[in-house]
Amino acid sequence: MLKRLGDWLDSRTGHRALLHVALQEKVLGGASWRYVFGSAVVVLILMQAATGVALELYYSPSTTDAWASVNYIETQVLLGSLLRGMHHWGASAIVVLVALHLLQTAWAGAFRAPREMNWLAGFILLQLILGLALTGYLLPWDQKGYWATQVATSIAGTLPLIGPKLQTFLQGGTSYGNLTLTRFHTLHVILLPAALFSVIAAHIALFRKHGVTTPELPAEELERRAEPFYPRQLLYDTVFSAVGVGVVFYLAWRMGAPLEAPADPSSQYLARPEWYFLPLFQLLKYFEGGAELVGTVILPGLAMGFLAGLPFIHTALSRRVPQAHRLLAIALLVGVMGVGGLGALAVRADQSDPAVTALAGRAHEESVEARRLASLGGVPTTGPLELYRNDPLVWGHRLVVTRCQRCHQPCDTTPYTGSPCLEGYASRAWIARFLREPRAPHFYGNTKIDDMEAYTGPQESLDALTEFLYSQGRRADVTVALAQKGQALFDSEGCESCHSLDGVGSGVAPDLKGWGSREWTAAFIRAPGATRFFGELNEMEDFDHIQLPEEELQAVSAWLHSQASQSLKFH
Repeated sequence: MLKRLGDWLDSRTGHRALLHVALQEKVLGGASWRYVFGSAVVVLILMQAATGVALELYYSPSTTDAWASVNYIETQVLLGSLLRGMHHWGASAIVVLVALHLLQTAWAGAFRAPREMNWLAGFILLQLILGLALTGYLLPWDQKGYWATQVATSIAGTLPLIGPKLQTFLQGGTSYGNLTLTRFHTLHVILLPAALFSVIAAHIALFRKHGVTTPELPAEELERRAEPFYPRQLLYDTVFSAVGVGVVFYLAWRMGAPLEAPADPSSQYLARPEWYFLPLFQLLKYFEGGAELVGTVILPGLAMGFLAGLPFIHTALSRRVPQAHRLLAIALLVGVMGVGGLGALAVRADQSDPAVTALAGRAHEESVEARRLASLGGVPTTGPLELYRNDPLVWGHRLVVTRCQRCHQPCDTTPYTGSPCLEGYASRAWIARFLREPRAPHFYGNTKIDDMEAYTGPQESLDALTEFLYSQGRRADVTVALAQKGQALFDSEGCESCHSLDGVGSGVAPDLKGWGSREWTAAFIRAPGATRFFGELNEMEDFDHIQLPEEELQAVSAWLHSQASQSLKFH
């Protein structure tokens, strides 16, 4: 039955003849492990295509939905995290194997006549693979992809003549947005894959025409060692490819693929490309200002020109230099090592820079926070940045960073030159420190409010006054007896000569009734120059309902109120 079916299928397709040609092709010099890299690259590219199609079933290429759809794949789709991980690590594995294949074929002299076109096809494959890697990491529309791709398109913009137009085309305009994402998506899933598989077909066809680049042995010896592709070479290719896929699977299973916080154009982010573009990033550090073109175009262009032109350079050199292909292969190896060295320098520079480490840590924290918030209330249809509204404290902190840090710097800023810092605001430690040093830079030292005297009373009295002021924020953990003692001290120490308490007192300085509570804080933000607050001494702008909608005001007030349970971030 099976034989009849096979005969019928062969009469219609001729598949047996095709298999015979493929499996019985003669490998001069015999099977070898050095021939396995090309096959492994093809297998991994097919794996990328399969995982890419699976991911595409759930992915939505728009700025409002991209991050949410990737997060959905990670958290809701069966084996979705594994699929993304394999696609992510598969890209890195392909770059590594292509580099090894490049070095192996160069050492064998595979660029020599009559294989020039095959070498050029391989060179084009390298460019297409790097293009797929570049266009792919923007698609999650997270912080890493967004900022790293901006760096890449900015480099493209430095190309002579066509640079600005190319950058505008890739971005879909003068800035990043929905058209940028859809264009990169089209390049990644349609245009570049179509070109890639077309060039692979041509590369394989040219390879079959000319055969493997054999060891430098007499023709008779090569013929004596010759054997068919099946079974030994097929076995070598299969084993090596299986190991490659296995390594990718292991990394995907154990580490997954990164998904950082949603892309936020207003944020401060440490823009770094994927590891295979780090050498170019490092190179740019040595050519700044007017010399930038050297790092972005001239040196990379010369390197790629040398790589593409190896067959023709060899033709010119071989007439004068014996073993010219080995010299060129050594030059290529030195170049690859140099590229690797630049990448290692970039990694080392980041690891030794405390500021970079701090920004990377903050990015990780934001990533974890975004994933947590998405699990709480989902991602709003209006866009992933709105998911921060799922937690008022997180939303309030983001608003403080974007709206307030122009004046209220982070407390660990050195030197501190802003208005009173807000981390730890209205906590017992903040209040006690303020009473002792009201004119310190982290309080009112950088403002025109300079007539409040430091409290010099004993620690016991300071603790009581601190507890009294702390109690005005309507905290659940107030020590009532100590707060009552502090209120008595408030009267006896003469605090009411400047401050009022629910309208009782001189009213020169802010009324402290409810100070630190959400209600007091919200009213203060709306009108800090009111007589209830700082009056003529005020330097802070009013935040009306247009500048700060009520929902945002409540979020900011909630975050500030929460700071009473935090520790101080300055000394």
